[in-house]
Amino acid sequence: MNPERIVLGRFTLEHRRIEVYQLAGGPTTAVRLRRITPEPAVDLGYINRIGSPFARLHLYRAEWPAALRRTARDKATAIWHHAARHEAEVDG
Repeated sequence: MNPERIVLGRFTLEHRRIEVYQLAGGPTTAVRLRRITPEPAVDLGYINRIGSPFARLHLYRAEWPAALRRTARDKATAIWHHAARHEAEVDG
């Protein structure tokens, strides 16, 4: 049985539309990133210890330059912070 995905929000990074989500019952200091467009949808990676100075984006396959990784991490962190404050999905 797959745990439920709780979508926190989405953002655009270059040509990609990325969804930020957590797994129901999972740690609240971790988020996962999933590219939803262009299709097919694919899991990109995760950020553990989000909101701390030790947060780092771990990618499964993509080799992104440092600036792109930083942008993705910052956008996902902003969505996580907003969702933690407002418990609502963010579309940025």
